[in-house]
Amino acid sequence: MRTVGMIVVASLALAGTQAGFAQSAAKPKSPGEIAAASEEKAEKNEACREKAKEQKLHGTKRFKFMKDCKKQP
Repeated sequence: MRTVGMIVVASLALAGTQAGFAQSAAKPKSPGEIAAASEEKAEKNEACREKAKEQKLHGTKRFKFMKDCKKQP
């Protein structure tokens, strides 16, 4: 019975992982696309860092804010 439960949990975890991969956007392949994506990510990170600094966030509050800020479109 315990083995069956472990198999069910493992299959659910695998299905969730596969669904997450299916939703991700296509990765940039050419050097120009990679550079553009990198620049965009750096600009977004800088903007989030500035917002966190304005709000005077530190420690775990800053970490959570940065994580949530980067996820926004």
